[in-house]
Amino acid sequence: MGINMHIRLLLTVAGLGGMLYGIDFGVIAAAEPYMKAMGIYSDSKISHIVGAVLLGGLVSSITSGWLCDFFGRKKTIVLSSAMFLAAIPAVSLSLGCYPALFAGRVLQGMSAGYMAVAMPMYLAEVLPADIRGRGTGVFQFFLGFGLVIAAGVGCLIATWYGASDTADAAGRVAAWGANFWWTMLPVAALFALSLHLPESPVWLNKKESASRRSSPSSRRTSPAAGFRSLLSRRYVVPFLLAVLVLTFNKTTGMSSFTSYLVTILHEAGFEGIFANWGQLAVKLTNMLVTVAAAALVDRKGRTWLLKVGTGGMTIGLAAIGTMFLAIERFGVEANNFTGLMTLSAFFFMQVFYALGPGICVWLVLSELMPTRIRANGMAIALFMNQLVAWGLASWFRPWVAEWGWASMFYFFAFNGVLYFITACFIPETKGKKLEELEHLFDKNH
Repeated sequence: MGINMHIRLLLTVAGLGGMLYGIDFGVIAAAEPYMKAMGIYSDSKISHIVGAVLLGGLVSSITSGWLCDFFGRKKTIVLSSAMFLAAIPAVSLSLGCYPALFAGRVLQGMSAGYMAVAMPMYLAEVLPADIRGRGTGVFQFFLGFGLVIAAGVGCLIATWYGASDTADAAGRVAAWGANFWWTMLPVAALFALSLHLPESPVWLNKKESASRRSSPSSRRTSPAAGFRSLLSRRYVVPFLLAVLVLTFNKTTGMSSFTSYLVTILHEAGFEGIFANWGQLAVKLTNMLVTVAAAALVDRKGRTWLLKVGTGGMTIGLAAIGTMFLAIERFGVEANNFTGLMTLSAFFFMQVFYALGPGICVWLVLSELMPTRIRANGMAIALFMNQLVAWGLASWFRPWVAEWGWASMFYFFAFNGVLYFITACFIPETKGKKLEELEHLFDKNH
């Protein structure tokens, strides 16, 4: 296979891997209102079903580092796509059976969790330094594309069967299943192409080095030893920065927006299918801005984009909170105008998220982590990411019922301020080879 064909294969699989991740988290936003409208589950159970994907991601984050190190990056990517394929019929056919539905959603989340660790790690290790940012940009772009496709298909399904507040009972059931069955096509393509990937040379070198060691016990690294490496003076700073970046990426509410955006726009004043189209517009904006961010990330750098992105994103979150404050506390009637103003604030927030955190978070994570701690460090950082996201998504509806929408968005904006402060401590990594990044924090030991 020529070098150009090789790079095309890598970027194609990167795109499909990002698309799987985006579909996984985006598809529920269009489907969830139908489940709510049927009245078969309480708000608490609905939140748990929505959050089950994130619980699955939490479970996978515990084992993803071990899988990537023991079986390799390629096999973990193949496993991820296979798990998603298995989850599709489980979710589509079990709407009336809570345990089966919950289990299917958990399996989807585990699939996304493995992909979120394995794919950025794989790209960082196989792509040349001058296009490494572009490769991660492709992953992020198609993540956004997956969100857009899920929203677009959701609009078509709502047009065909009726919106959640206009469809009859049979239409709601059919619309729920249709929102999941179509995902079989892109995920099957990912599974087929990932079988043809070469394994990461970094992983192969680590495996070869381990096989040359004389003592069998020396080939095994205990979890305690791996944890000690993460907390060593040389590695603790990049490890903690990565954990903070991934944690704040969720405490700013992105998982909640992805899963509940149709519902949020309904509450802001949009009726019927207008909220579905609003969701599609926001996610299309995310995808288009990601294209511009991918072109900038290897020019302007990761740190600059992360600062600009988190700053603008925080302003947008505060604006959304202010709109809901006017509705909830000052008697402003929720109508199409307030819905449009809220949607505009979402556009503003999404532009800056895509420009900064959206394009940089996985890239910074994979580049900050030296080879010795990359697999375990990324897994732990992702664990914190998924833990926070699961908690927010699984109790989102009860918390909103208790505190109101405005309080939730002001909470997200406060975390945006903390995210911006963290970004100020991240060193620039653009254009540096992995060997140079290994010594980026040497001055701290």
